[in-house]
Amino acid sequence: MPPSFDILFADDPSFPRGPGFYFSLLKLVLLAGVYFAWVRTSWWVDQDAHEIGLKHELWNPVLLACGVLGMLAVWLLPWFWVALLILVAMFLSPSLAYVSQRNELVEKNDRVLTPKHLREFFGRLVGLRRKAKEEGGGAKRIPIRFIGKTSNNQGPEDATRVRRAQESKGYKVALEMVYEAIQTRATDIHMEPTKDEMTVRFRVDGILHATPAFSRQTGDSVLNIFKVLGDMDITEKRKPQDGSFSAQVEDRFCDFRVATSGSVAGEKMVMRILDRAKQIVSLTDLGMRDKLRDVVHGIVQQPHGMFVVCGPTGAGKSTTLYSCLNEIDRYTRNVITVENPVEYHIDNVTQIEVNPKAGKTFAGELRSILRQDPDVIYIGEIRDHETAEIACQAAQTGHMVFTTLHANDTVTAIGRLLDLGVQPFMIASALTAVLGQRLVRVLCDDCKVKYKPNPDMLRKANLPADKIKFFHRPPEGSGETNDDEDGEEAAEKCANCGGAGYRGRVGVFELFVLTDRIRDMIRENPNLNAIRQEAVKNGMKYLQEDGLRQVIEGTTSIQELLRVCK
Repeated sequence: MPPSFDILFADDPSFPRGPGFYFSLLKLVLLAGVYFAWVRTSWWVDQDAHEIGLKHELWNPVLLACGVLGMLAVWLLPWFWVALLILVAMFLSPSLAYVSQRNELVEKNDRVLTPKHLREFFGRLVGLRRKAKEEGGGAKRIPIRFIGKTSNNQGPEDATRVRRAQESKGYKVALEMVYEAIQTRATDIHMEPTKDEMTVRFRVDGILHATPAFSRQTGDSVLNIFKVLGDMDITEKRKPQDGSFSAQVEDRFCDFRVATSGSVAGEKMVMRILDRAKQIVSLTDLGMRDKLRDVVHGIVQQPHGMFVVCGPTGAGKSTTLYSCLNEIDRYTRNVITVENPVEYHIDNVTQIEVNPKAGKTFAGELRSILRQDPDVIYIGEIRDHETAEIACQAAQTGHMVFTTLHANDTVTAIGRLLDLGVQPFMIASALTAVLGQRLVRVLCDDCKVKYKPNPDMLRKANLPADKIKFFHRPPEGSGETNDDEDGEEAAEKCANCGGAGYRGRVGVFELFVLTDRIRDMIRENPNLNAIRQEAVKNGMKYLQEDGLRQVIEGTTSIQELLRVCK
């Protein structure tokens, strides 16, 4: 057997032996990390260039050449750290140049390495914690308990549905998501599927905010849990469905309305949160100026007529009418509401919930309650000719009718009633007043910033430039100014508003009171432009004018007013 290498050179001084391990593990790991990052980036650039139509035959050789030159620098130069910096620079330079060019060609939401993209990336990393909490035990108790209800969310708890939900995968994740939404004052939860994940967004103060997404499997499981709680068919994923359930959150209760629909990427869900703890506010708390509040108070106290609140979806119409009901002595007058669904429960008021599936429609319920000697009738929404006609007839026969209507402004509401087929003479006789409204976000008191407004802008708004010293706006970096991309950069988050620059919302209003002259105009020739001019002569202030009052008082910003009142 030949002698080993160690034996041959054991005593040879010309071949000295050292301790071994002649390379640095740290340097090797750093070099490998940069190398694999270069490989992964080169692959992404090739794929992305094909998708958006950039010249991949140009960018692929550039990244390859820069990477090879960087590796040669590491191999040839005796100074490792200098060579490593050269490698990183050779890797980043073409990569950032490619990102800069491709970001100019794609939509804003598809850009990469922007502050928004980085927030979403790290948000997905945070989302892994949700999955870990789902798979592993030991997580702290979440102070929320789901309660399944029978049909129309009425009656005792349905223990079977709750038990089925608790046994489903992802139950803890569903609890955590709902609790987080309630803590952030969200009014809606949106779950929207994509190819690889389920995106989750909360609507807070009327604006959708992205939260960490779920994996597609976890997201589908969470969505099925809400379908079980809402007594919906979990096997049907294409047709629209709706349901409802409740939850006990700490020491109060919340109701949830769930609506699902199919899309090309899968089933999506929107869940409305109705927090019973939110008390119905007064007309003053809504943001009405004193004079307007007194006029509205006088209208709702009238023995008969029709008071319409109009605006787009989410403008706070129902909340305003609930506040009007609070202005009425409900112990001496018979108040009946017809809603879909009942959002707030009011003492000494008969509240009826319509259910088209069971044959309970607005028109059918209205005919019924007219035989129950009502003094005040609240109709959740006028959607069709039959409901509109019955409401007008009720207003003409000694009842006070409150209702909502989807219209952009007060005078347009008359056109909307005409479109529904109501005769002009009936509108003129029944309608008392129309209140148009929007909701603007309230600037955070802790972080709002004063600034000197542009005199030209003040003149265009018919405001005295010499009397208005300053306006207010959210701080730079709040992500809400939308003046440029710098607004997306995250500033240090305010503890009160979470860095949004706003907290809560308040109303801006436009009140149109019908006079005898306007009633004659509606009967003879309902020309909306002429009616609007007559209303302005009688003192009607547009939404923008009322909103400027809130801007001058520092309640909201001019940017927010322009966003809402376009």
